[in-house]
Amino acid sequence: MGVNDSGEITSSTSRMNLQMLQKIFVENEPDLIIDSYEEAKGSGRGDNYTAALFRLSLKGHTRSNDGKKKLRWERTVICKRLPDCKIKREAFKSEALFRNEVEFYNTIMPEFVAFQKRKCTASGQMFRAVPQCYLAQDDLIMLEDLQVRGFSMPDRQAGLGLEQMRVTLTELSKFHAVSLAYRKQQPAELARLTARISEGIFSKANAEWYKNYYDILTRNAIQMVTQTIPEKVGYLEKLEGFLSDCFGNMMELVSKESKLAVICHGDCWTNNILYKYDDKGCITEKCFVDFQLIRYGSLALDLAYLIYCCTDASLRKENLQNWLRIYHQQLVKSLKVLGSFHDYCTDEADLWLQIDGEFKRYARFGLGTAMDMLPISTCSSEEAPDLYASGSDTAATPPELNVPPNELCRKKMTDIVLELVDGGML
Repeated sequence: MGVNDSGEITSSTSRMNLQMLQKIFVENEPDLIIDSYEEAKGSGRGDNYTAALFRLSLKGHTRSNDGKKKLRWERTVICKRLPDCKIKREAFKSEALFRNEVEFYNTIMPEFVAFQKRKCTASGQMFRAVPQCYLAQDDLIMLEDLQVRGFSMPDRQAGLGLEQMRVTLTELSKFHAVSLAYRKQQPAELARLTARISEGIFSKANAEWYKNYYDILTRNAIQMVTQTIPEKVGYLEKLEGFLSDCFGNMMELVSKESKLAVICHGDCWTNNILYKYDDKGCITEKCFVDFQLIRYGSLALDLAYLIYCCTDASLRKENLQNWLRIYHQQLVKSLKVLGSFHDYCTDEADLWLQIDGEFKRYARFGLGTAMDMLPISTCSSEEAPDLYASGSDTAATPPELNVPPNELCRKKMTDIVLELVDGGML
């Protein structure tokens, strides 16, 4: 990856030059002249698998009011592109996932912001926890660099703590509330929005493609639990029953009709939630990234994914019900502000029963996603597959991302099975 003599980034998937960059930024800064840019890798191994991230450092200038003096201008942005390696691009069906995110930034989020502005009386009531998007097109998304504003990514091996979960659930609830209100007040428009996105993984069209991948995940999950609790046969039977057709069961969950259906984030794990802290270590801002797996389905799909892929059993044991209450309380507030509270419930207790029941029905979705995410989130960067490794083959092949489970992964997977079986959710 580099810059050629004409000033273009020499990427096989996206052509960019100073003229293109100038056009993007001059809309908001008409006096700006971009002079140069440099590019560096934007993520490490184990951080991203369906798109390549690069950080672009832009340098330029504007003129003083009298036009005599050049004023220095600098900006850093994150460029998200389809992987350069054709094998990885086709293996993970990255084009379809990329289109989802382009639709999110170009269509869905602008609609949601406009809808909230008509309803909300204060900015704090709105869901806006996404990075500023400068450009979203077929093979390139350009976003603000949140690192410049002081945001950081959690340690994926450590998972999320209590305060991170509190603020994440609050913000996720705000996001879901917009869908719920929009669905009741503008049903035709919501149908139009959801028709523009597609299920990225768990669809009938993908079943054969991902068969070997999920066969490997299934064998690994059963082996992990068997090694940890070999004497608890009843638990293994329940696990094996779900995994006998894991992909089919996941397809059923994402496509099931729900009164509480929303546009889900779809990929709520540590690497896709960034936080900003004050001097005392308290979270002051949060931001969701990576909307490639957005789907229209039960709000509990996001909850199950977040809770079972990002937290430890010890935290869940003490806090699961409280987490659902935090989510519920914010949903009450947001639905009232957006004018759709009584579209969904008679009172707050009624809405709580719906959320609690929905979570129990969809909790096993967290097990299905954990089989995939825990090996990645618990391994070291050195053990993680390298997205940026080049490949010479051009034939499309199913994904072969098989990270050997470690001790932490075995414990986390076993804890999830025990909890779901004991809770009557598996």
